[in-house]
Amino acid sequence: MKNILILAALSAVILTGCGNISPPFKAEQTTVTTAAPTVSAAASSEAESTVDEEQVKYDTFIAEFFDSNICFSDTSALVTEAMKGCSFETQTDSSNGVQNISLKGSNGGGIINVLCVDLSQSQLDYDMKYILENFGDYYFGQTSAQMNGVTEDDFVSNYRMTTNVYSNGKYQRYSSVQKTDGMATQFGYTETYAVLSENKLTVVSGAYLGTDMMERQSFSQLMGKLAENVKY
Repeated sequence: MKNILILAALSAVILTGCGNISPPFKAEQTTVTTAAPTVSAAASSEAESTVDEEQVKYDTFIAEFFDSNICFSDTSALVTEAMKGCSFETQTDSSNGVQNISLKGSNGGGIINVLCVDLSQSQLDYDMKYILENFGDYYFGQTSAQMNGVTEDDFVSNYRMTTNVYSNGKYQRYSSVQKTDGMATQFGYTETYAVLSENKLTVVSGAYLGTDMMERQSFSQLMGKLAENVKY
């Protein structure tokens, strides 16, 4: 029921400059783990009910967000300025209002998505913190999933923070990856940075995976440079 709700809402919309948009990735499925046998049946039922209610609210928000009256703003200047001196081979494609940047290093590769959504006509009935946290988590999940073969169990760090100052809000979440299969070690980094200011939600979200730790460091520095260019 939950996934059907999101997929039905997201698959029905196509960007036309303003209006409804579709997300750049497939919606992420969430698995609810049942309570341990030692927990009473009543407590287990109550916990699962709470999780289900929260998940339904989250799914409803994501569907309403993409189905609301929103417009994209141009982010090409932000991207151009931040990408100056970039050490990676890059290829940029602008589609569905999103600047999609593919990165290629000597020992790995990654992606960065940059978008700015005008929410002034959206009439979303959610407060700033809720929009930032839930859309930020949504985008972080979609972006981190682009690192093939990497799961949350492979994250060696996990940072998440949301800050509200008057009418402005900022969300940041990032994780590092270090994974070995006995033959080679992979180093990864994924980050989502989002700012909501003056009814505009700007998002920078990227992920990188390779066998060179220095390339991972260069990628995290590039993400930091992009974040610095987002007005807050």
